[in-house]
Amino acid sequence: MDSGRVESAAMDEPQGDGSALTSGYLDALVRGDSTRAGVLVNQARERGWSAPRIYLEMLAPAQAELGSLWRRKRLSVAQEHLATEITLHAMERLRQAFDAGARLGPRVVVTTVAGDTHVVGARMLADFLLMDGWTVDYLGANTPTRDLVAFVRQRGAELVALSVTRAEFLSAASEAAMALRRLSPAPKVLIGGAALRGRPRAAAGLGADAVAADALSGMHEARMLVRQPAAAPADYFERLGRRVQELRTARDSTQQQLAEAAGLDRTYISGLEHGKQNPTLSALLRLAAALEVPLERLLIFP
Repeated sequence: MDSGRVESAAMDEPQGDGSALTSGYLDALVRGDSTRAGVLVNQARERGWSAPRIYLEMLAPAQAELGSLWRRKRLSVAQEHLATEITLHAMERLRQAFDAGARLGPRVVVTTVAGDTHVVGARMLADFLLMDGWTVDYLGANTPTRDLVAFVRQRGAELVALSVTRAEFLSAASEAAMALRRLSPAPKVLIGGAALRGRPRAAAGLGADAVAADALSGMHEARMLVRQPAAAPADYFERLGRRVQELRTARDSTQQQLAEAAGLDRTYISGLEHGKQNPTLSALLRLAAALEVPLERLLIFP
């Protein structure tokens, strides 16, 4: 897949209702039914969904809901582990379909911080960057800071993406960021994950160059931090806002009507359309559903 085309591949895909696939996939995960989950992913591919669309509209929302169910004690640790393994297997199968050509983009190292064993978000970000043409070294879970720094020095990575799923690991993320900054030359540091949700200004306090709440926004931040030939321009969010406005006006809807349909505030819609919002994956999914378009139809890359 060409660099800078992670979301655009499905711009012309059928825009039928995919909610049954998404809800069915989540149900299969909750039941621990790997066979059914695989069938649903195959059905999405047969409908013409690209790998990015399956990640964004099936796998990522399902994992987010699994986390919510686990926190509310509606899933056991064993059930959550099984569901995660099912999704990781689905991602592995999708990854086999990626363009296996030479990676000419910047080198990025992706890992969870020391102590953090939850890998789905980090693996998803690594896959998005692979699809976008980056050279990715994915280290998996729980990489000790000392070993991470040595590896980054050896590989000459331009960017290090650290995944943090729980607040208790933020100190490890900060320690890693500070250690990476002492390298010469120092890589850019991106910290992302569930622990960063609701903390948009946490970058400075953690010693990072940017933070992101999920894999999608993480990819956007990565492209801003390390400019590729096809990297997103500085007016990315203005372009995204114009796209939302175009889709809204094409439906003859007001900002208030779109806000109500998406379960968002009208001022949020106004800010988004004026390029003043960095929307989360959850907000984008709500907007796509309200506008009755695939999520990727909202996302603009040059």
